[in-house]
Amino acid sequence: MSRRSGGHRTVAVDVDAPSARAQRSWPWPWYLPALVGPLAVLAAVWLLLAAAAVVGWLTSPEADAGAALRLAGQVLILAHGGPVDIAGVLVSMAPLGLTALLVFLALPVVGVAARQASEAWPHLDAEGTVLRVAGAFGGTYALAVTVLGALLGSASPRLAAGGLTVGAIAGLWGASRALAYDPTVVWPGWLRAVPRALAAATLTVLAGAAAALAVGLFLGRDAVTAIVEGLDGGPAGVTLLVVLHLLYLPNLVLAAASWILGAGVTLGDGSLLSMAGADVGLLPAIPAFGIVPPGEGSWSALWWLAVGVVAGALAGVAVAWARPRARFDETALVGGLSGVAAGLLLTVLAALGAGGLGADRLAHLGARVGELAVFAPTLLGLAGLVSGLFVGPARRPRAD
Repeated sequence: MSRRSGGHRTVAVDVDAPSARAQRSWPWPWYLPALVGPLAVLAAVWLLLAAAAVVGWLTSPEADAGAALRLAGQVLILAHGGPVDIAGVLVSMAPLGLTALLVFLALPVVGVAARQASEAWPHLDAEGTVLRVAGAFGGTYALAVTVLGALLGSASPRLAAGGLTVGAIAGLWGASRALAYDPTVVWPGWLRAVPRALAAATLTVLAGAAAALAVGLFLGRDAVTAIVEGLDGGPAGVTLLVVLHLLYLPNLVLAAASWILGAGVTLGDGSLLSMAGADVGLLPAIPAFGIVPPGEGSWSALWWLAVGVVAGALAGVAVAWARPRARFDETALVGGLSGVAAGLLLTVLAALGAGGLGADRLAHLGARVGELAVFAPTLLGLAGLVSGLFVGPARRPRAD
């Protein structure tokens, strides 16, 4: 038999060492980032715009520094959909690149507020916390944007609605992401597959639109270069032009999406840019207009319609992939519904990206929204329905 040792084992313990690293916590209450955060986000973006405006002021001796700073505020208003009067020209086209920047800068701020609120309200579920934090952030954000518009003489219902929309999107998205809250968990099974299918179809169209825009820029590079050289703004002017085009890059992509889906683009009163050709007349000296092709179109341009077909088909595939045991009629209907929803979403985004550069000939630039509202849901919806109809049975496991 084995003998048991009678000695005692000695274990050394460092009593001064912490058992676990304490998690860092924001020292202030949740409502402080929720109420002050919107002001900080708007101030940070205004400073970036003011810096760009000051660069333009330094290169233009006749310009006024106060006017340059005012221009920064007007562009900030424009990013929320509010029309502004710039040098006597009514501008109503929102720079969606700046709008997206505002949303992404707000996400971490809302996340801090949401995490603090969840600690302050341990009895409240995630949905209630998200709604309270998003409501506080979105309401304060909308109020700040409205006050800014009133100070600059550009207050309007459209600006208030735009500020509320941007604040609500940032608030709901940031709070839900911080608390890992997914509202689709309680949805019916067939409906939970729609957001993923909608995202797949929408991103496919946007990727195809970006590719079409890149091709147009390559083909029209000589015209774009000639416009930039004709403006003769020097290095500072070229830098400002690059910044301006980056702010409006999502608008250009959405206009290209309208073109590849067959709806076409308008570049002013009575003008039309479609796969059949271009009839636009005289255009202002803006480098982006250099990609507009002259003359009639080509039948080869019709191949771009395949982007919409592929996008709708991916919606049906995403539905069938998420629900392999669903019947073919369900995958077909939900795939078609996802395609229609993606088409409507693209129409709304394209409408937000359209606008005007004046009250006369260039009063409307961008996607032909009415035509896109018919073309996009129809093309993507039919492709999604057919894809779900055929992919669903192939994905469905066989009964043993």
